[in-house]
Amino acid sequence: FVGPSYSSLNLSVEANPRQVQRGRELGDRAADIALFYHSLIGDVPYSAFTIALVESDLPGGHSPGYFAALNQPLPASPLVWRNDPAAFSGFPDFFLAHELAHQWWGQAIGWRNYHEQWLSEGFAQYFAALYAQKQKGDDVFASVLRQLRKWGMDNSDQGPVYLGYRLGHVRDQSRIFRALVYNKGAAVLHMLRRLVGDEPFFRGLRRFYSASRFHKAGTVELRAAMEAETGMSLERFFERWIYGSTLPKLKVGYRTEGNEVILQVEQIGEIFDVPLTIALQYADRKPVEVLVAVTDRTVEKRVPLGGVLRGIDVSKDDGTLAEIVKN
Repeated sequence: FVGPSYSSLNLSVEANPRQVQRGRELGDRAADIALFYHSLIGDVPYSAFTIALVESDLPGGHSPGYFAALNQPLPASPLVWRNDPAAFSGFPDFFLAHELAHQWWGQAIGWRNYHEQWLSEGFAQYFAALYAQKQKGDDVFASVLRQLRKWGMDNSDQGPVYLGYRLGHVRDQSRIFRALVYNKGAAVLHMLRRLVGDEPFFRGLRRFYSASRFHKAGTVELRAAMEAETGMSLERFFERWIYGSTLPKLKVGYRTEGNEVILQVEQIGEIFDVPLTIALQYADRKPVEVLVAVTDRTVEKRVPLGGVLRGIDVSKDDGTLAEIVKN
């Protein structure tokens, strides 16, 4: 590591009298979030962290090194936030988890230029989603992934993640920027994780963090760290998902042969590297989900049958950004 690494964190909360009780509640949760992030990365980049509760019309915040200002919306606020990429109604601690994640992603790891802002916002968004899974469970995590997927797919045609804060600028629509840099960036990380596997993915994150700690970094360094840990070429993955703006179109089908079902996925148009979750629907047992790594024009995967198969469904709860074309 460049610079000191800490095994403890001095955490404090500052609040005005109206927010004192809220501050006491946030302190314990912030400590739990920091411990969780430490468990994933193996490092605390700063020795202290202060949360300042700021009364505002909208939620959100800002997180420079050692510090975060966390907006607390007032009950009388006339503004509505629900229809926004960063509004997760099922997980009220999302903003806290997001801003705290910036101590690692955005501060300890800086972004080289505006093109690389997703390494701050997309990472903070994904780490907040991971904490939502730890705190609230898989159902809430699936709801977060659905929201990442929806906003990412609805706005991908507005430009690549690599455009950074310029996304939505011409139309003065900051939601486009949040939809792509925050939500699509986080979805890209989850798709990468599912393609390469949990252990290589988190080893790659730790390698990237160690090599770039207290430096400004870019997508090239992230790709190099992930390739070193996975032994895979990820050039096309990052080219399509970060530097490009199109989405994969997938035609999904199946056939049965004896005691096996053969799942078939065909890519129409550009070839992507994309993970796909297909649920086998049985007549006599619960559905079984199968992960298919789609990395070629046509992919087939054989799966042993576990009962009487009624059909298949493509999951929309796994964060995969792909258009499914019916046969």
